[in-house]
Amino acid sequence: MTDQETKDHLISRLPRLIGSGVDYNDAISVINNMSEVSDWSKGWEETGRRHENRAEIAFKAGNLETAGEAFFRAAISFHTGQAGNVENPSEKLRVQTLQREAYLKAMQYLQPPSERISITFEGIEFPGNLRFPLNFNGHSLPCVLLNAGADSTKEEFFTLENEFLRRGLATCAYDGPGQGMTWQKMKLRPDFESPVGAVLDYLESRPELNKDKFGIWGRSMGGYAAPRVAAHDERIKACIALGGYFDMFTFWDDSSDTLLDILEFSFGAKSRSQAREISRDFTLTGSAEKISCPVLVVHSDKDEICPLSEAERTAATIGKNAELIVYKGGNHCCDNMPALVRPMMADWMANKLLN
Repeated sequence: MTDQETKDHLISRLPRLIGSGVDYNDAISVINNMSEVSDWSKGWEETGRRHENRAEIAFKAGNLETAGEAFFRAAISFHTGQAGNVENPSEKLRVQTLQREAYLKAMQYLQPPSERISITFEGIEFPGNLRFPLNFNGHSLPCVLLNAGADSTKEEFFTLENEFLRRGLATCAYDGPGQGMTWQKMKLRPDFESPVGAVLDYLESRPELNKDKFGIWGRSMGGYAAPRVAAHDERIKACIALGGYFDMFTFWDDSSDTLLDILEFSFGAKSRSQAREISRDFTLTGSAEKISCPVLVVHSDKDEICPLSEAERTAATIGKNAELIVYKGGNHCCDNMPALVRPMMADWMANKLLN
């Protein structure tokens, strides 16, 4: 790519970044100050440290809400800088650590606050963020589990969580195998129902939550994981798959090198050919047919990563329990139309779990 092509590509990512809480002006500043590709990660780390410094000043002054917001801005800046870096795992881990520490400082001052939880699974532990609606002090609250994509993390869901929280639902986002810093302990695996089952086991132990009112949402790779979990765990009563696939192998050979690099890294594969073989196991074949809860499949006709045909196959295989909504002109996961798609999904989930 030329320098201008690189900048154009980065600008095309703005809808997703802004949707996750990145400030538009921060993004434009980082892009405009780039002279080479490596300046992307450098620029975002500098941005994150500026927000972190602003947060520390606010905290010392007793302005705790401002401090929480600024620590979150720092965390999402660090996340943006490391996302897509699969060439240097140690550098990725260094910046992910900055991301984690900034978000941990933000959590208790967010509105509503976030609680860090730890999930025990097959000899490892992985983290989650649990949030309750403002002014909630009772019990039997429905909860929505949020599944990230292959190179995403739970901190990217803060703004999305707020959509569900405003409608009276608790949220739980987590970094399962192959995601975020959990990648260091366990790589991405096709049977995501297993680690998410451990999340559900933990949530069932919380007296604030209604054991009979768990929903699940997922984007991209998480849009595959969510229906897979719904197929194998009857505790899930409603499911949303956004921008997900039915069978990864079917479009592997048509995917971009950027996406394949991320998947190869997430799998912990030693080669592209090994990763291609691993992808065969990431399928809803034999699972989608078993889903008995309502499923909302959301996709766009212009998805540049996961073809619409994958969503159509998911909905068709699930059958009568599935509803497919296709947005014309949307990009991957409809990130360019959040004002339409996010409230619709939150309303759908609230109607299923609160009624």
